This record gives sequence, C-alpha cells and structure tokens, in this order.
Amino acid sequence: MLDKGGRDPIWKIFISQFRSPVVSLLLIAAVASLVMQEWVEGAAILIIVTLNACLATYMENSGMFSSRKKAEADSGEAEKRLGGRIGGHLEGGGGKQGVQSGRQTLVSGKRHPSTALAKLASMAAPLCCVLRDGEEKQLPAEEVVPGDVVLLRTGNNVAADMRCIEVTELKTNEALLTGRRALHLAQLSICLLYMANCAPGESEDVTKTVAAADGDAPFATNLCFASTIVTNGSGRCLVFATGMETQVGRIATQLKKAGAASRLTPLQRGLNRLGGLIGIIAICVLVVIVVVAVLTGYRDPAHPDSDPIFTIVLVAVGFAVSSIPEGLPMVVTICLSLGARDMVKRKANVRKLPAVETLGCCSVICSDKTGTLTEGKMTATHVVTFCRGSILTDADKRTAKTLAVYPTKGYDPHGGIFDEALLTQEKKNTLTALHGQGAFESFGKVLTNYASAATAAETSSLGAPTAEAAAAVRARALLLAAFLNSHCTKLEQDVKSKQWTTSGNMSEGALVVLAAKAGINADCHATHAREASLEVPFNSGRKMAMSVHALPIKDCFAGIDLHSRGVEYTHVAIVKGAPDRLAPHLGVSLVESGGRCGLAADSPLSAAELEEIGAANAALSSAALRVLTVAFRPLTAEMIEKLRACAGADERLKTVVEEPAKSLSVLGLIGSLDPPRAGVRDAVAECHEAGVRVVMITGDQLPTACAIAREIGILSDKDDVAQRSVMCAVLHENDDPTLPYKPIEVLDPLVDGVRVFARAQPEDKFWLVSSLQRLGHTVAMTGDGVNDAPALKAADIGVAMGIAGTDVAKGAAEMILLDDNFCTIVAAVEEGRKIYGNIQKFVCFLLGTNIGEIIYLTIAIAASMPLPLEALQVLFLNLMSDGCPAVALAKEPPDGNNMSVPPRNRKQPIMTRDWWLFGNVPHTIFEAACVLFSLAMGLYLCTGSVLLKDLTNQCERVTVIDSNGAESTLRYFCAAHEYRVTRDYTGWVTNIDFFDPIGKKTMQVLGAAKGKVVDIRASSPELLDWIQLAMKNGCPDNLIRDQRGWCRPPDRTLWNGNNDAVPLGLIGHNYYDVGSRGARMGRTCSFISAVWCEMLRAYTVRTWEWFFTVFNRNPWMHLACSMSASLTSLLTIVPGITAVFSTAPLPWWLYLFAIGCGFLNLLLDEIIPKPLYRLYRDRKLAALREQKAHRRIQYVCSLLPRIFRSKGRGGPVHSEAVVLRRVWLPRESGIRIECFGTLRLAGALPSREADSSRLSRFACTSHGECAQRPRSTAKKNGGACPLAAEACGSSEAMAVSRDAAATVQSEEEEAAY
Repeated sequence: MLDKGGRDPIWKIFISQFRSPVVSLLLIAAVASLVMQEWVEGAAILIIVTLNACLATYMENSGMFSSRKKAEADSGEAEKRLGGRIGGHLEGGGGKQGVQSGRQTLVSGKRHPSTALAKLASMAAPLCCVLRDGEEKQLPAEEVVPGDVVLLRTGNNVAADMRCIEVTELKTNEALLTGRRALHLAQLSICLLYMANCAPGESEDVTKTVAAADGDAPFATNLCFASTIVTNGSGRCLVFATGMETQVGRIATQLKKAGAASRLTPLQRGLNRLGGLIGIIAICVLVVIVVVAVLTGYRDPAHPDSDPIFTIVLVAVGFAVSSIPEGLPMVVTICLSLGARDMVKRKANVRKLPAVETLGCCSVICSDKTGTLTEGKMTATHVVTFCRGSILTDADKRTAKTLAVYPTKGYDPHGGIFDEALLTQEKKNTLTALHGQGAFESFGKVLTNYASAATAAETSSLGAPTAEAAAAVRARALLLAAFLNSHCTKLEQDVKSKQWTTSGNMSEGALVVLAAKAGINADCHATHAREASLEVPFNSGRKMAMSVHALPIKDCFAGIDLHSRGVEYTHVAIVKGAPDRLAPHLGVSLVESGGRCGLAADSPLSAAELEEIGAANAALSSAALRVLTVAFRPLTAEMIEKLRACAGADERLKTVVEEPAKSLSVLGLIGSLDPPRAGVRDAVAECHEAGVRVVMITGDQLPTACAIAREIGILSDKDDVAQRSVMCAVLHENDDPTLPYKPIEVLDPLVDGVRVFARAQPEDKFWLVSSLQRLGHTVAMTGDGVNDAPALKAADIGVAMGIAGTDVAKGAAEMILLDDNFCTIVAAVEEGRKIYGNIQKFVCFLLGTNIGEIIYLTIAIAASMPLPLEALQVLFLNLMSDGCPAVALAKEPPDGNNMSVPPRNRKQPIMTRDWWLFGNVPHTIFEAACVLFSLAMGLYLCTGSVLLKDLTNQCERVTVIDSNGAESTLRYFCAAHEYRVTRDYTGWVTNIDFFDPIGKKTMQVLGAAKGKVVDIRASSPELLDWIQLAMKNGCPDNLIRDQRGWCRPPDRTLWNGNNDAVPLGLIGHNYYDVGSRGARMGRTCSFISAVWCEMLRAYTVRTWEWFFTVFNRNPWMHLACSMSASLTSLLTIVPGITAVFSTAPLPWWLYLFAIGCGFLNLLLDEIIPKPLYRLYRDRKLAALREQKAHRRIQYVCSLLPRIFRSKGRGGPVHSEAVVLRRVWLPRESGIRIECFGTLRLAGALPSREADSSRLSRFACTSHGECAQRPRSTAKKNGGACPLAAEACGSSEAMAVSRDAAATVQSEEEEAAY
C-alpha cells in the first residue's frame, strides 16, 4: 500500500501552536505570575494563549474555508439541472451517484483528507483477483507481492505495477498517471455547469500487449500500472512492483520529498524572527531593570507593605508582560482567517492560513493556459482550404483560400463561412443583426455563404458549377470530414434554458459546432457508417486521430470525385491532428476542373504547395488559434480487410499514412480560438504593474502559445519572442524531452526571463518551480492532475483547480480556485498584499506600543519613579486596548498603491528599516514621553510627590516584633497632598491617615487641611477642628505621641503577625492609605494616557499621509476604539473591577488631562515622522529616477556606433557624443526613444547651463561624425538632434532603436515607498 504520509492528529496540531517564540515568552510570563501567586495575571495570559491555539487549530484542521452552505447549494443546483440525464451513463451507479461524486469535488466545506498522499493512497485497489496455488483468490491489495499472477477484467482497479503475460483486448485508462484524462459524463456535465473545461487534453484507453512496442517508453504497452482502471478485455499479469515502488508510488515519493522540508511561509519566518528579537531585547533589558530595582531598593507606593523581593518579581513579570505583544498571535490568526473568508467570496479557497499572506509576496505566477487563462471553450473561427487550379484563392496564393466563420457565439450552431477578405465590419454588423432576428437563411444575401448547401449547388448559365460552388464543396467536405472524425462529441440544446452545449472533447466540440453551421448533423453518421474497430483515437504521443467510414456513393466523398483508373473506393479514412505531425504525410492535392473537385492522385503536392500549407498554419497560429489539419485517404475493400488484420491502432495508422508514403489528401486547416477569459488581460496588466511575472505553460505549439500570450498581455509587442518563449524540450539534454533535464547551472539561466513555455508536460512544472525558486522568486503554480501534485507541493503557493482538479492536486495545493479562473489568482494576490499590508500595520501598531511600554517602564525604574502600569494593566492594554484596534486594522481596505508596487522579498522582515526609523521609534519615544508626563503630573497632583523616595516617606512607621522574634515595619500615620478643582474650592489640600484617640481606630480624612502643609502636626492650625479637638485629649495609655503629636505604639511592640489584629494605633498591610490612594490615582492617569496613546496610534499608523485623509474609510476602527475607550473608563469607575486592576476613579479634569496626553502623542506622530518620511521617500525616488536616466543615456550612447556602422562607415564617433554619459539630469528629466526615420533624444535637456549648451550643440552628420552647431539649430529641432536619415533609416538602425525602446520599457518599474 502507499504511504499515506501520517496525518497529524488534532492534539499534535494543537500543541504545535505553542512552538512560536512569542507564545513561548507568553507562557514563561504566565508561569512566573502563577508562581508568585498573581493568579489573575497568570490566568489571563493562559486563557489568551489557549484561545489563540484553539482558533488556529480549528482553522488549520478544517483545511478549507469556503462556505459549506453555498457549496452545497451549488451542488444541489447541479443535481437538479443534471437530474437523470446523466443517470444510466455511469458504470457502477446511477446519475445520482455520479453527481454525488462530483459534489465531493466541488464542496470544499467537506472534511475530506487534507493531504495529497492520502488521496493517492485512496486510489489503490481494495481487492484484486490473484492466482495462487492454482486457485483464484480475492485478496486485499496490500497483500499482493511481487511474483503474484493477477487476473484483470473490465472494471478492475490495478493493484500494483505488473507485466502482461496474457491479454485479450486488454485496455486500461492511464489518465491519472499521464495527465491525459478522458472525461466521464458526470464530471463533464458538472464542469459545463461552471463554464469551464475539465482537462487540457484527453486520451483514449491504452491497448495492452505482451511485447512492448517501445521498451524505452515510460508507460510501455506491456505494463499495467497501479491505480489505473481496466476499461476493456481481460488478461493475466505478473506483479513486479508494489506500494511505493510503483509509478504512482514514485509520485507519492516526490510529494513527500517536496513536503519534507515543511517550509515556513514568509510571515511565519518574519514572526519567528520578530519573536526572537523581542525575547532577546526583553531578557537583556529585564536583567538590567531587575538589577537597578534591587540596587535602588524599589518599593511600589501603591503596595507599600509588600515584600521588596516580591515587589521586584512583580516588576519583572510586569516588564515581561509589557515586552511581549500578547495579542499578536491572535490578531494574526484573526486577520488571516478574515482574509481567507474574503478570498472565498472572490472564488479562492485557502486551505492553509499562512498561504493567505504568502500570496502577497508572490513574484511569479505560473499558469496553465486552457481553462485558466482561457475560457476552455474552443470556437472555430477560420477555415483554410487548398485546391490546385481553383479560381478563388487568397491574394498571392496559388491553392489556399481563407474563410472566416461568423457569427461565433459560443456553441450556437447558426452561422456561416464567408470570404475573410470581404467580411468587413459593416458586413459583420449586418450578419449579427440577422442572427439576432433569427433570419439565418438570409446570410447568403449579405455575402456568399460557403457553408450553405445552396451555394454548393449553384450552377452557371451553362449548367456548370460556379467557382463559388466548387469552393463551397471543398469547405463542406472539410467540415463533414472533421465532423465524422469527431463522432464522440455531441451538440445538444437544453430543453429548459435553450442553451447549446457540447459533451465530449473540447477541441472536437468546436468542429461539431462548425459543422452544424453548415447543416451537418447526426444524420451524417448514419449515411457514413463508421468502422469502429478500425478507429485510431487521439493521444498526445501521436497527436492524430483516425476514423474509417463507408462511402454512401462509391468513389465520391462529399461532392469530391475520387475516381481512379481501375480502382473502386468504398471507404474513406479521415485523419485529423496537429499540423506538424500530419505535414510529412501529405502528398495529394485536390484539383478543380470545370467547377468540379477531384483528386490529383497522379501529381503529388509540390514544394510550393506544401509551403503554402505551412504558411497558412503559421498565419493561423500567430493569430492565437489552435490549428488542426484535416486530411483523408480513399480506401478500397481490400485495404479495409488489411486494416482489420492489423494488430493495433498504431499499426492501422501507419498503414494508412505511410503505405505508401505521402498518401494523404489535404482537405484544409481549421483554426479554433479558445478565447481569453473576460478580464484576463486586465489581470495580467495588473500583475505587470505590481511587478509580478506571469508565466504561461501550455501544450500548444509555440506560435499559438506566443500569439495567445500577446493577446492577453503576457508578451508585449516589444518583447523578443525568441528570448521570452521556449519549447519545454530545451529544458532537457540535447533538447530531447525523453532525456534527463539539464544541470541546474544551465537550466536556471534558461528559465530566467522566459514567460511562455510551450509543448509542456506535467513533470516540467516541478523543474520550473524549483528553478524559479533557486532564482529567488516566490512562485505560485497552477495544476489539476495527479502528476501536477509534486509541482503544487513544491511551489510556494500551489493553486489547484476547483472544478477540473483531482483530489490529489487539491490535497497538495495551498489554494483552490473555485472557478478555475486566472483572474481569481490575481484577486487572491491583491487580497494577500492587502492582508500583509494590514499585518504590517498592526504589527507596527502592537510593537510600537509594546516598545513604548518597555521604554517608559525602564525610564520610570531608572528615574526612581513608580511603574506607570501594573502587570494586569499592561495585559489589559496589550489585549483589549490594543487588540480591538489591531483587529480593526485587519479590516482596513487596500492602499491605493497596493497593486502598483513590486512584490516584497520573501526574506524581508515584517518591520523594515523605514518602518522602524519613521514608524516605531518616533512613536515609542513620543508615547513614553506622554505617558511619563501623565504619570509625573498625576502623581504630583494626587500626592504632591513624584519620586519613589518622596512617596514612601509620606507614611510614618514603627517597628514591631512577632511571636517568632521577626521584625516588621508598620504604618501609623500617612499624609499626602492633592490638588482639587471643585465648585467651592480650587487648590491644594492635605489628606491624612491617623489614629483617632476618641474612636480608637485609624481614620482617613481627605481634605484634612487646606493648602499644601508639608510638616503637618497634630496641632497644626490648618487641620479641621474636629481633628485638632480629638488630638487634644491625648493618646490611650498604651500609646505614645511622636514628635509631631500623632499617636503610635512604642517601638518593638509585640505582634502575633495576624493582619486582622494589629497592635492598637497601627495600620494593617491591606489598608489603603492616602499615599497609596494618590499613587494609584497617578497610575490610573498614566494608564488612561497609555490607552489613548495606543488607541489613537491605530488611526495614525494606517497611512503615511495625514491621518484625517483616511479617517472614515474603516468604520470598524471607530467601533474598536469606542470599545477600548469604554472598557478603559469602566476599569476606572466600577467598584470591584477597580480593585482587581489597581485603578481609582479620577476627577473629571484629570480624565481630560490624561486623554489630552494621548492626543498630544497623535499630534507628535503626525507632524514629525510623517513629513520626514515623505521627504525621505521623495528624495529616494528622485535619486532612483536620476540613476535610471543615466542608465538610459549610457545605453543610447552605446548604440550610436552600431547605428553608424550599419551603413558601412566604421569611422570613429566624435568624442562629443560621450558627453551624454556625463550629463547631469534634474529630478524630472528622462529619456524617450523614438524612431520614425530618425533617432531622437527627447526630454533630456539638463538645466545646468554648461552641460545644456554642450548637449544642445550635439549633432550627428551623415558620416557618423559629430559637429558643432549653433544653439538656435538645436532649438529649431525641438531641443533634439536628428540623426542622418540614411543612417537611421537602415534596418539595423531600426532594430537598434527597437532594442533601445525595449530597454527603456523594461526599466519603467520603480520601487515604491
């Protein structure tokens, strides 16, 4: 059995979410909090980390993110529309079963196996019939071993690779291995519903033989391969390979090799680097902070009775929490999930979350042509017939006549064939109008319709056929032959929708529709009976198909006279195929005589006539048409018997086309267009503007591929086709596709820069991906077949087709196109760029705030100030105050230049140098300054002090001894100052905590004295009267007065250590004194400022322009910031919550002050770094333009000697010419190269006077030398110097000019900042 690749269980996926450095740092902080019994902080961190891991696990395990309801609805609609029509056509099940099979492919919401290896393994046969001990036994496939003899019958799955030892008309379908798929009706019908073709090519079943026709062929005819299906006959085979040693096993091995490295996406690498950087910075600064805290004896004034060591540990935990962006993993996951959901709306189903972002750095998109870049619906547009002696031929042609098909409206069978030279736009408009009116019979009144039977029957006044009639006979014979050879393809009309569709081969569908325009229908199959046993089906090896038909009238085929001396023709062999494959076998021409057509059997095709056929093929191919040659050969009854005696299809074909040689008669060429999908050209242009290279991979011949590439914009008119397009054979040694690939040092330069790969095989894709990745590109690769899976797995972004793709291809891909449309890839790239830009913005936002926290916490410790925030406040800040706006940033619409900048390097960090210099660093400095200013002012206004030593000295203490003899220091009196703004009083007051001798308990009195009383005594006149009166009565007997008259117990009073029973006159550990109250209010003030600084930063980080220009473009931002502001207010007001978060209610004016500090930060972010960045960006762009201008000038100067030498004058060019190399150019200058008989250097006149005068005097004489001319002459020429006409007019000069123009064009892309 095949190795399924060991899919990870869900618990492993869950555990893997904790391996990120950022998450690891969070876990360490959580453990430290729990160890120090900071349960709230520790639990909060663990909840956040676990929630993030659960979310990521769910997203990754589900594998796909498309809407299940929508997909099921689509599948249900398919089922309704198909109904029983496909029932009965499927072997082994009805129509319902077939649709259900199709549904499993289409419904991306289903949880089918997520790995390509599992899909490959599922293709293995469950049971097979083995001959052991002379008996037939049914054994599971995994029990088959090499040496077993297996019996194969129709319908069996082949369980292993085996060699045929007996065959009886044995045929197998090897499409899953070779990539040449034959379509089942259910698959085809579902594909038609979604307007896309299911495969780029189709094949017939392979006939098996005991002896191989070609022993070196990769899929020899004497071998049957695992995972293939027996479609006909029976046989006995000897097993020689099982499991991973089979051909399908090799594909599985390639998949494992491609996926073994489990490459990290650019985002994952960036986040890991960022996490490592944060960890290193946090550890280094943390050590310094702890050392400073220990040396300075740091005590938190908000917790005055806490142990100093415990306080320092809390500082460390708070610092660790502040240095780690807790919300980053979750916000990234949410952003990617939202992006995946948005991509589904644009028909792109992302299976792996990080792939959403990887699309943003995609630099090369390798796309299949058929069905992805094109509609996958072939339409015949041109017909070329050949006839010797014909009156109607093309200009300058002897035998060829080109006819155009019109109108071409999809599969509509109504239309005609007209002389292309006479089919003007006016005629087309008239024909279109008639078509719309249903007046099809009136086509012939507009132009001669060569598809009409009436035209073929026209006669002259003398009774002889007209020239038009003869041309019509030839055209109809061509169409009839093509139709008869395409017998497997049907043209049908839906009864309800009245829409015309074809079922069968895509290319043959175009021929059947074309024949229908001539009135040729299924009745012709009855009149021209097909010899089914003599058929030679199409495959990609021979690229030809042959069918044999009985002639209804002997010696006559479709009006063409076949008479020959003494020979009676009863049948005709019709051969259609690729022009290059049929050309060597063409030897007989049609001949027109007296208005009648016959065979010129005695006069073979001349070299000139063969050249005309080749030229016609080239002309059609260059017009982006897929060309088929149709030929025929009359057969006698004896030849039919000879064909029946042939061993196989290849021998029959050889008999017809080679015995004797050049025995085929050419009927003509049919050019079919697979029209580009709507919007593809714009999508390709958008890719080019974004710096993304689009590479087309196709099996078409090179001229056709290049023509299509030009039509959709992959190749421009200025591109050198020889350099930009290749046949895939050149990737192999000796340009032979059967040989191994060239070494990478040869292959990579060959692949670099190529945009069209023609005659490609699926295995070529893997090598193209590897080569492009070695060249430093981030590659997206499309594919649909089993053998595309290794390339999809190896690509940075594997893109499978949702309609035409196999389950194996989907399992190997990161993204599935639900509509098989190239435009969807470009939309996904745009979405990926938007997502990455948003990730960059909120990473900058989160990092800026976290680094700001590090800075102001560090400065506070170093300056002997209280911490501006506590650990839980920092956690709230990082998760809620930062998390909500960060999620809103993930919903930001794309920037205006989203698709006009080159793709970023995949090694580029998330935070670039520019983001650090102009984004993070200035904001962190401004935020730290604003928060510290808010803290300092809050402390001063609420306590009258700022520094720790002053805050801790606000309480008087006494030493007590517990029962164990341990000493403790407890408070007995505290005093702090506060500034008040009320209706009755504005100014300072003094708050105190003192022991009331009357009430015999500690009292807290706010506003105990008006004014800022520094040394307040029990007898101070500023005290309230009742306090003075209480203190006049003295202290209880066991208490004494201190030097300022306040009651306290004696030193070294005994205490049992119970906080609820402290000695009389002392304050317990949990008492909230006025100093702690003021410190908490000051910290609340800095907390509010920090929230608003970070909340408003979310508005400024969105753009490098003024923030108000994009203020209202994202309503989610207003909602998120409103939530952050509201939650922050609740944290400072609601009782109970304030105790948990160590906050306190503030007076209204302190709220305004704290919020004002946030707006001050916003103002500083706007007026300092943003203008500096814009100035830096403009200067850098100006320098880039100047460098480009100099490169252009140097290139033009290098071309001048070639231009002069083109006329045979090899004289030296005057040194004045090279002044252009040294010319100084201002910011707005540039070079434009044109050649209309002259070569002009325009728009390059510099502003510097000296250089300007030298350049303006530059001119070229007809002898290739430079002369000084007055400045007025240059002005008369528009500031440009005309080159002599006789020099520039040469062909080489024109070529040089085109080279220059192409070079200038290639340098138009600018880096954006």
